[in-house]
Amino acid sequence: MRGFVFLIIWIAGVSLGWAQSKQELRQRMDQEREGSFEDEKSLEKARKFIRMDSTYYLGYLLEGAYLFFRANDKLGFTKAIAPLDKALTKIEKDYDRELRTRSNSYVIYSAVYRYHYDYSLIAYFLSRCYQNVEWQDKAMEVLHHVRQYDFQMELSIDSYNTMAWIVHRNRVYTSAKYPFLKNSVNENVALANKYLDSAIFKIQRDFSLNNGLFDPNYINRQYLSTFHYKAIIYDYKLDIDSTNYYYDILIENGAYSPNNYAEFKLAMGELEEADGYFREAEERESNVEKTTKEYFYMRGTLETYQGNPDMADTLLTRVIKQQGSTPGYGWHCIGLARAKHFAGLTAESQEVTNKAARFQELHIGTTWGQEQYNLAVASLNYINAIQFKKEFLFEHDEWWFWLNPLNWYRWVKHSLDVRHHKMILAALVAENPEREQVIYPIFSPENLMTFDEVWSVIDGFGNEYFIDIYEKRLRIDKRPRVRKYIQYYLGKLYLAEGDDKKAASYFQQVLQSEDINSSYETLLRARTHEGLAMATSGEKREQHIQTLYELYPQLMPFTDLTMTFQLEVNGQSQSESAEQILKELKQSEIDLEGNDTAPKVSLSFSESATSVVITYAVEANGQQMQQGLLEVSKEQLAGAGKILAYRLFGIQKEILKEQPKAEPAPVDAAVA
Repeated sequence: MRGFVFLIIWIAGVSLGWAQSKQELRQRMDQEREGSFEDEKSLEKARKFIRMDSTYYLGYLLEGAYLFFRANDKLGFTKAIAPLDKALTKIEKDYDRELRTRSNSYVIYSAVYRYHYDYSLIAYFLSRCYQNVEWQDKAMEVLHHVRQYDFQMELSIDSYNTMAWIVHRNRVYTSAKYPFLKNSVNENVALANKYLDSAIFKIQRDFSLNNGLFDPNYINRQYLSTFHYKAIIYDYKLDIDSTNYYYDILIENGAYSPNNYAEFKLAMGELEEADGYFREAEERESNVEKTTKEYFYMRGTLETYQGNPDMADTLLTRVIKQQGSTPGYGWHCIGLARAKHFAGLTAESQEVTNKAARFQELHIGTTWGQEQYNLAVASLNYINAIQFKKEFLFEHDEWWFWLNPLNWYRWVKHSLDVRHHKMILAALVAENPEREQVIYPIFSPENLMTFDEVWSVIDGFGNEYFIDIYEKRLRIDKRPRVRKYIQYYLGKLYLAEGDDKKAASYFQQVLQSEDINSSYETLLRARTHEGLAMATSGEKREQHIQTLYELYPQLMPFTDLTMTFQLEVNGQSQSESAEQILKELKQSEIDLEGNDTAPKVSLSFSESATSVVITYAVEANGQQMQQGLLEVSKEQLAGAGKILAYRLFGIQKEILKEQPKAEPAPVDAAVA
């Protein structure tokens, strides 16, 4: 009996000694943990700590965090999940009592603080990984774990705010896809807002515990974090007064997101202000996580609005080169494709659009989702198809061209291609549950198409229906800067209905708008003059065509209008090569026999044994509109006249390319 008692005492002693040794080991690891999660030494530490004590959460936290920051794709974030999940399980198992401790006592709370902090880090990284690979159910499970502990201060994660974010980001889905959702967009947006209300209630409830332990400014930042999400939701709803209310508070406290505020300004039609805040967002960018850089995409769009698609091209080409195939690559490709489209480089635009279609975008740190991505790709496929058809007409204006049955076949093929992509686009819009909230308002924080593309979406699908929609919007829309875009749409709709007088009236209202002369309204002004040219005739029509050319010459070849120039040829124009180029130029859809009021085209030819150099310039109203050199090998003279025709409109085609086959974005790309 004495032996048995002794054995029990010995076992207890050994266990106590082992526990003390284990605690000392963990303390040593805690002391060595300092360092950046991104540093490779962090991974070395993680593996060392796991070898020292595989039951301790710390090694798995360091490993998971390191993999999180290194991840560039779905596989990378999936790899990070396993160690982070282990870390969460182990910290909950070993420190459940500490994690549930709530106290206003500094002594008591400071003893458990590091466990609260580490838990919040683990939960943050894990929930972000799940979100990034579109395992939204799992992300919500992690957040519910956080909520169960009822931390008096959630140090690195805002559970309610993040729940609201996840719901809002997935608002187009229903409970059939994600059980935590409701069954309509409006219900989901309301649910997200309810989570934010819960966040505010929690801050108020925990104030008595946190007051005195935390700096008042730190506690106040909790409110500001929730107000940030409140502003996003009210901006989405186009609730202007509420959005302004929350942004005023955020700006006053220096806690606003320049990127999100820029989105709000864009939704308001305040394009210049939006551009300024997008630039500020780029300057202030400090997030080391791989997130979608929305501001680059949006700045590219704003450059196209200003008539600077070449600058948008330069910007987005640089971003793609710097960032490579990391999250955001697909969105930047879409932006670049749009820039090339408006620059008149249709084949190049389609090639980049296809790159976006093939890329599996992760949509990290953004409410931009796969549905918007697919819609943007489909929109570019459609407007490029239209532009290819217009190119076909622009390059072949000679009557005898149509005597060849093969050319009729090509024309029919272009027409069928346009119809095909229109149907795809229409189907995506018809299936989109938030089209009336996001697409039809023209500008909204979640609308990632230009107003030109939005018009392409609605064009040809019930003029009377959309006339009713936009006449109502003209009466009730609270965004003064958006009125002129609504008027432009009404002009286009009445033009489609054959009511030229009413169309012209709305177009004139656009040009009478207070801020219409802003550089950011260049595309709108150009399109409005295009509309007026279609609605008028004679001298007025020619004036509007010329103004369109002066504002945005790259658009001209792809309209239903013909540009008139007066032609002046100098140099070796009598050579066989020059005559061939001039013949092709005149066969393009251009009138080169204009009077003194038309822009003047000056051409000079010089030749060597192997090439022809064309010096060209276009002058309109005393301004140099276009100028440059085009050198053509004598072995490749075919098509040179057509390339020269494009150059007169500022379209820098180098060669005439075949139309690439468009690739649709995979509809199920976001499904895990």
